Amino acid sequence: MSDFFLKKRIHRFFDDGGVQEIDDPIVQESRLLIRLDDRDFIDAVCTPCQMEELVIGFLKTRGLIDNLEDIASLHISGMTASVTRTSRLHGFFQDLDVLETTGIRNIGPERFARGNGIPSSGFRVSSGILIKGMETLSRMPLYTRSGGTHCAVLFSQEGDPLVAAEDIGRHNAVDKVIGGGMKRGLDFTSCWLAVSGRLPADMVLKPLLAGIPLIASVSAPTSEGVLLGERSGLTVVGFVRGGRLNCYTHPERIIQG
Repeated sequence: MSDFFLKKRIHRFFDDGGVQEIDDPIVQESRLLIRLDDRDFIDAVCTPCQMEELVIGFLKTRGLIDNLEDIASLHISGMTASVTRTSRLHGFFQDLDVLETTGIRNIGPERFARGNGIPSSGFRVSSGILIKGMETLSRMPLYTRSGGTHCAVLFSQEGDPLVAAEDIGRHNAVDKVIGGGMKRGLDFTSCWLAVSGRLPADMVLKPLLAGIPLIASVSAPTSEGVLLGERSGLTVVGFVRGGRLNCYTHPERIIQG
């Protein structure tokens, strides 16, 4: 874990006038080049762990693959990931024409909302499981040590953690758990996703493309995130903290208690 941190001598000031010199762990920021079908595709700023999961999840949530079978080869050497897709998708690239809320160029959520939706199903989860599960985020190891990462966890309906990830980028953390779930062959339709960041449309789009029926956050959704959830059939939950939660769309999936 020490590879993920830089130790920095800092001065900590207190409101009573005291000053303390301490060594503070600062989370590392790295840059991963993703090469897709022999083309330099994107530089991803990330935390250098679960890199294969990050690449797989990134390709899935950008509409560049449908499943693992679309990847003919994936090789990571240093901070370069080289991916070759099968002939069905080789050379196909989405137009990256809309800014994410983080300022990274990304696909437009409204384009994918027209062709994707969460169908009605028997998925149900209790409010108590959502509240308890969200507490896991504050205990993630990199966050606990540095306070410098976003966290994402994929849970079963019963509240069992299935895949967990951390990254300096909230989008990356979600891509990592989706990629990890794909590697494990999880049935996403029976899972729910917990995240630490706010829920704009580009974040709500990620579980939608994976087929995850519910996303929950300790933070707030935005108007476009709520609208996308409403139109696509995705349950959007925010402000899961202090023993309560707010459900903004499709509350029928949440059982009291």
